[in-house]
Amino acid sequence: MKATWGRKLFSFLNKFVGVILFLICAWAIYQKVLHHPNLQAHGVEIQNQFKRISIIQWGLLIFLFLMNYTTEAMKWKILLAHWNPLSILKSLKIVLVGQAFAFFTPVRSGDYVGRILFLDAGNKWKGVAQMAWSNYAQLIITILMGTIGLFFNVPFYPWLKWFGPILLAIACYIYFHPGQFKGWLQKMTSIQIENNLKIKLLLFSLLKYFIFMVQYIWAVKIFLIPVSIWDLWVALSVMFLCLSIIPAISLTDLVIRGQLIVLLLAPYYDNSLMLISLSTLIWAVNFLLPAIIGAFLLLNFRLKD
Repeated sequence: MKATWGRKLFSFLNKFVGVILFLICAWAIYQKVLHHPNLQAHGVEIQNQFKRISIIQWGLLIFLFLMNYTTEAMKWKILLAHWNPLSILKSLKIVLVGQAFAFFTPVRSGDYVGRILFLDAGNKWKGVAQMAWSNYAQLIITILMGTIGLFFNVPFYPWLKWFGPILLAIACYIYFHPGQFKGWLQKMTSIQIENNLKIKLLLFSLLKYFIFMVQYIWAVKIFLIPVSIWDLWVALSVMFLCLSIIPAISLTDLVIRGQLIVLLLAPYYDNSLMLISLSTLIWAVNFLLPAIIGAFLLLNFRLKD
């Protein structure tokens, strides 16, 4: 009798868990956007700039957004291939749901929560470990490109250009370390992945990086900002490196991103409002939009028995 009552309760809750999660994410996203300092200070000006964007221009931005997240979905798919096979569409859905949680959590940690929701109870910690490898591969690519960029654009201190190669060497050593640990670190051996999989992750991470860069270049063309592709690439590579090592939630990330891009592109273009609009556009397409889509995808979420 108790088992039957428990199953009925589980079935009842299961029907509404997706709605509850959707409401939580939707409310959090709404509150963060509503009270965002950049949008409060420059909301009207940014809105006016957005109105100038044509449907075709929006279409290419959305296409690049889809390519960006499809690449991320491919990384998630190949990581889980041996023990939890996924279609590319299911993988993309999981990645977008992760963005809904990442949007309002410190250092985007909610991304882990959103993704492991779809894994069996016994595989959730394994999923966290696999995602850590994916993020680490992306970090290495960011450090690599940022290191190159620092040699051409160091707006802070000249000695920083030597910081990149040292950081990159350490990151690569840890990434490709065989992981045969002993003692209290022995558990780390069990989460190791094969080197060929690590290389695949790096290649997909490189592709994702270039897609993101093309998105910025296209946005610059939309706003008619007179900055060359090379100068923009150098400035953005340094900005991405800085963002990767500055703890922030997605909304403060927009503030930091706007400040950094103004600082890094100041030698080439001094219209800070246009640069903030540029940063806000990329943020809206690559972070806000997937968070909204991910929140709606939660409506069909059901707990597993």
